[in-house]
Amino acid sequence: MKIYLDTSAIIKRYVEEEGTNEVDKYFEKSYKNDIVLVFSHFNIGECAVVFDKYERKGMINAKETFKTMINELYVLAKLGNLILVPVSYDIIKTSVEYIFKFHIYIADAIQLASFKKENCDKFLTFDEKLKKVLQKFMSKKS
Repeated sequence: MKIYLDTSAIIKRYVEEEGTNEVDKYFEKSYKNDIVLVFSHFNIGECAVVFDKYERKGMINAKETFKTMINELYVLAKLGNLILVPVSYDIIKTSVEYIFKFHIYIADAIQLASFKKENCDKFLTFDEKLKKVLQKFMSKKS
């Protein structure tokens, strides 16, 4: 089973907030070879932006948190339980189609295109706006 994690979900693995326990369970399943986690290379950059915002609020050390994330992703990738989808021409092309179809930002469109490309079974997000778009996306079988 492949589970796509958007940035809002990935962040919860490294910053304690509502939803952290749910995300931690997916990571535990991945370590046990029960599931494969999937996200875009773009998400890694977006996580850095969010970590930086948390650091400016005095909540975390952004560079250390980012390093922890990268180290864990490396381990999961070596285990074969993480797929990082590159931001290719095809992903951008599909993303632009989704921008016009669903009226969303490029970040969300890249995530949807990556989810579709990898034929994932579930898309985990804690972003309420994206959840609404995801319902439309899933109903239209884009």
